[in-house]
Amino acid sequence: MALLFVGEPPSLADLCARVHERWGGIPLMRRTLLRPGQPSWLRRHRWQQTEDIDLRAHVAEACAAVPHDGTGADAFTGLLARLVAQPVPDGRPPWRLLLVRPAGDQGPQGRFALILTAHHALMDGRSLERLLSGLLDGGTAHDGSAQGGVRSARTPRAAVPPARGVSGKQTEGAGRPFEALRSGRALPFPSGPPRPERDFVWTGLDTDTVRGARRALPGLGATLNELVLAASAGALRAVHGTPERWPGAARPLYGMFSVDLRTPEQGEELGNLLSVVRLPLPVQLVGPGERLRACRDLLRGPGPAHDADASMRLVEAASRMGPWALRLLIKRAGSPSWAPVTCTVIRWPRGPWSLDGALLERVLPLAPMLTPGAVRVALTDYARVFTLCVTGDLPGGHARELADAFGRELAALAHSVPEFSARHSDRPS
Repeated sequence: MALLFVGEPPSLADLCARVHERWGGIPLMRRTLLRPGQPSWLRRHRWQQTEDIDLRAHVAEACAAVPHDGTGADAFTGLLARLVAQPVPDGRPPWRLLLVRPAGDQGPQGRFALILTAHHALMDGRSLERLLSGLLDGGTAHDGSAQGGVRSARTPRAAVPPARGVSGKQTEGAGRPFEALRSGRALPFPSGPPRPERDFVWTGLDTDTVRGARRALPGLGATLNELVLAASAGALRAVHGTPERWPGAARPLYGMFSVDLRTPEQGEELGNLLSVVRLPLPVQLVGPGERLRACRDLLRGPGPAHDADASMRLVEAASRMGPWALRLLIKRAGSPSWAPVTCTVIRWPRGPWSLDGALLERVLPLAPMLTPGAVRVALTDYARVFTLCVTGDLPGGHARELADAFGRELAALAHSVPEFSARHSDRPS
């Protein structure tokens, strides 16, 4: 996760001192992942708690021009792409914090960034948010309470919340663990041997357009999850063409998004405490409004309420059988036809936030690149500043094309709302 600031960057020494003060008492930050011995397919990875670790050694700095909205950001975006793809070294706690200073004089309103990268086995996106917000000054929690520092938290055990409002025949066949292994359709490759190309872009989204797109559904409007799933389906259709022309059998194209499994009592716990919901994306539907309504129906149906539970139970069952079963399951889930599209929404706690007087301007989610032939779409909402990140591992890249098509989908949805059209003369291209 990357945080972009407006103001004077701190010195590396001051940042190291702040990390030592704010994160020094958190056991998670001193945990090292040990690789299994031979034969590795029969042995587990293990965590080792190491108290004599100097957290300040995990903080470094680099120079690059930090842009405002993603335009003209080649050097900074390249740095982010390298950090996302770079494995963390063995033998030390698997996280790093990077201070990115401006490359030269940027005038009275300089910009700098903080980038926190971590092994996903160590912590999830919610933990990244809690750690970084604990490093900053000010802010308000999601429940309206004032934010303090991050307390010393253990890594919690997963507790799957019960599904609500779904019973009887609605649940018949839903949430079966082995349904999660059913293959779908892979994203189409161009002719010739597939040669995936890692690609990463980010861009700011117009706040009024996002708000207008959410009002394309009646009532309280679309949720950000519904909006991101629908816009991703439309972007994939725009870039890759209609699914009727894709090679292979006519199966669903599955997308997935993460579900936080923390109970209210575990709200501030750090670690990796999530599961996934996998859904067939409505890429076969022609209109943006149709796709958005279809995503609402999917998310409000009986399946998603149980899919996160089913996925967790399947992982737990494989883990009980042994490391070999868990690795086979991971290999299956890493297939390009299982869920080649991943969507993530992160809502940052209300601000304003700052670091030594420099105001936080934008939050970028950096999704890991795990599966060749897959794409990851992540959206953050920080004080109604929306940022889209697209990470791809597809032949020919396509991350920029997908990001642009995502923006056109939002514009088309927003312009379908009469109140929005009356206030905006521009039309989606």
